[in-house]
Amino acid sequence: MPKKSNRQKLATALLASLPMLAIVGATASLSGCGFQLRGYDAPMLFDVAKTAVIIEDNRTAFPLKLPLTKRLEALGVDVITNMTLTDVASNNQNVGTETIAAITVNNVRFKRYELVGVLTEIRLVISADVSYQSIDNGKPVTLSNPIQVERSYQYNEASVSTDDQQGDQIREWLYDSLARRITDQYVAIALPKVTPASATTSAQIGKGTGTTAILVPKP
Repeated sequence: MPKKSNRQKLATALLASLPMLAIVGATASLSGCGFQLRGYDAPMLFDVAKTAVIIEDNRTAFPLKLPLTKRLEALGVDVITNMTLTDVASNNQNVGTETIAAITVNNVRFKRYELVGVLTEIRLVISADVSYQSIDNGKPVTLSNPIQVERSYQYNEASVSTDDQQGDQIREWLYDSLARRITDQYVAIALPKVTPASATTSAQIGKGTGTTAILVPKP
């Protein structure tokens, strides 16, 4: 009976650890081998493995660095945080050195709008000017784009607590959402242009009807 009980405990412990092992394995595979989008034949790898993240050194912009770095690293990007645009340009001009892409975030700013009533309606907006430098078909590409994320919430100024704790939580959410938007745009710019398998040209001819359906990839 004691041996049987020990075996049951061991089996239970192993079964409980399987989901965690699967998560760890999936994360390692994602970071090490790129990631595969649904409908594509092969894993997607960035043309440039290393990317410098350049963010202004001030209290408003600094909280964006951590969520942006984490999101890029989750996609297999080798993030560099101690380089300037001058350093990146100097590196890329040297023959034989590994090319480094860059994401530059400037002018991070908040705006707060209030609509006073029984409950104060607050709209909090975070904006930033983002510039991407990458390689497309062996040629340098630069794209600049302003990004804005916003969220509204209600705040009762007549409550016992005068601290706007929800506003602090909304700020964290806005930083994370801004990091996600920047990462999404970088993926769209930096990934190689590969036609998905499901969108390759195909023809289906209906028997007896003479109709033809042709699917072609969008330009």
